[in-house]
Amino acid sequence: MNDAGILGNNAVRAPVFVSRRERFRRWRYRNRHALEGWGILTPILLYYGIFFLFPVFASLALSFTTWSGLSGSPVWVGFKNYQRFLSDPTYRTIITNTILFAVSILLIQTGLAIFVALLLNTKIRGRAIYRAAWYIPTLTSAAVMAQVAFVFISPADGVINMVLRQLSLPPIIFYVQVDWMRVVIIAYSVWRGVGGAVVLYLAALQGIHPELYEAAQVDGANGRQLLRHITFPLIAPMTIFVLITGIIGTAQIFEAVMFLSKGGPANLTNVLMLQIYQDAFANQSLGMASAGAIFLGLMLLVFAMFQMRIFSRGRVMN
Repeated sequence: MNDAGILGNNAVRAPVFVSRRERFRRWRYRNRHALEGWGILTPILLYYGIFFLFPVFASLALSFTTWSGLSGSPVWVGFKNYQRFLSDPTYRTIITNTILFAVSILLIQTGLAIFVALLLNTKIRGRAIYRAAWYIPTLTSAAVMAQVAFVFISPADGVINMVLRQLSLPPIIFYVQVDWMRVVIIAYSVWRGVGGAVVLYLAALQGIHPELYEAAQVDGANGRQLLRHITFPLIAPMTIFVLITGIIGTAQIFEAVMFLSKGGPANLTNVLMLQIYQDAFANQSLGMASAGAIFLGLMLLVFAMFQMRIFSRGRVMN
């Protein structure tokens, strides 16, 4: 072999120059799928960051300050707003009312939804009309529903007081009698919210295969045993979903109190959401409003974790 052949085999190739534009084009081609994904997610992430993350962190920062929101700048006060929430008798009453309304509405609403869903799941004439009738209040404006409630509880010409007069019984002044006003708020909230839970339970019931009931009936099971051993266990996942989402919704009760009682009398029907609104816009105390929002969020988190813990233990024991 000659020297030229040896040099040709052992010679090092000269580096090929690649322009910056070409390197970028190759990198974009290698990562094209990831870039497409991030391109689709970017508007959603921007929306999430601007309208969720930023308000949360801003509220958390403001909860440690006192500020009217109109003039001056926030003044750092530490945990004084949270201490007021736990020590002030008015705020403690508001927290108690919120828990009372949330638990009462959730239990009544869930039980009624299961009962109504079981009835509407049977083959009856006009079933679609009944289903729509139960769901319409959920779609109707809260202000319109409040006007309907006023027709019943009005002190002068309300339906309830007219019936009481016909029975020679004393009228009920709902705006003064706290216990009756609480009953009205709970009934109004259940009336508005039960439709959504009924739809969810109907979907869960229709997902149960009829052959399970037929096999159990062949073995001699009656209606009560079918409910206990087939229906209720199979709709248990839906019950967990309804309870967890329900406690989040019922603890944020606002329209019923705002339109019916406005928190009165003497804050005995007031709730956290209405108080947050009043602190922010009526009392011009964004610090207390932010502390209330953070406190409500933590309370909802505790409720949700508590429910999930209970149901997870129940599944393990079963």
